[in-house]
Amino acid sequence: MRLLMLSLVLCVCATDLRAQEQTLFSLENQTGGFGAPVVKFTSVNGQTAIMAGGRGGWVFDHSFSIGGGGYGVVSEVDAASNILPIEGPLDIEFGCLGLELEYFFDPASLTHYTVSAFVGVGATNFVKDVGSVFESNQQTGETAFMFLLEPGVHAELNLAKTFRLNAGVSYRLAMGTDQVGLDDSDFSGFSASLELKIGTF
Repeated sequence: MRLLMLSLVLCVCATDLRAQEQTLFSLENQTGGFGAPVVKFTSVNGQTAIMAGGRGGWVFDHSFSIGGGGYGVVSEVDAASNILPIEGPLDIEFGCLGLELEYFFDPASLTHYTVSAFVGVGATNFVKDVGSVFESNQQTGETAFMFLLEPGVHAELNLAKTFRLNAGVSYRLAMGTDQVGLDDSDFSGFSASLELKIGTF
C-alpha cells in the first residue's frame, strides 16, 4: 500500500514538473510584431544631420524583439571644397541598413526602459550640390561601404495597447570606411532618436 501511495506521489510530482517546463519555442509563448517610423538627430562629417527611416521587428514573450531597420540622411551635409578635383560644391550622402535587437525591461509598466543594438552596413557617396538635399542626386565618385555597430538605451511610453512612443540615445561606431577624404570618425558619433511603434507587443 505504501509503495502504491509513493508511486502516485511521484507521478503527480513528475506531471507538475512537466507542466512547469519552459522552452524557447512553444505555442504557449506570446509573440507579436511592430513597425515604427524613426527620426534620428546625429552628426556626419562633424556636422549636425537628420536621419529618417523605419524599422520593424518580431516581439517574443513581450520582452525581446528581433528585426531590421534602414535609415538615411535627409539634411544637407557639406563635403570639403577640395575633396575631389571637380568644380562646384559637393554634399555627402549616407545611409545604413541592418539587423536590430531590443530588450524591454518591465514592458507592462506605463513607462519603461529598453536597450538596443543595431548591426549592419552603411554606404556613403558624394553628390553635386545643386539645390535642396532632395535635388542633389548627381553622384560623383564611387560609393564606399562600412560596418556599423550602434548600441543604445531608450525610455518608452505605452500610449495605448498598440502604440508606444520611444525616445533614446545611441552611439554609432563605424569601421572600415574607405571613402576619399573621409574616415570612420566622420560617421561615428552619438544619436538621439524618436520613434512611434505600432503593433502588438
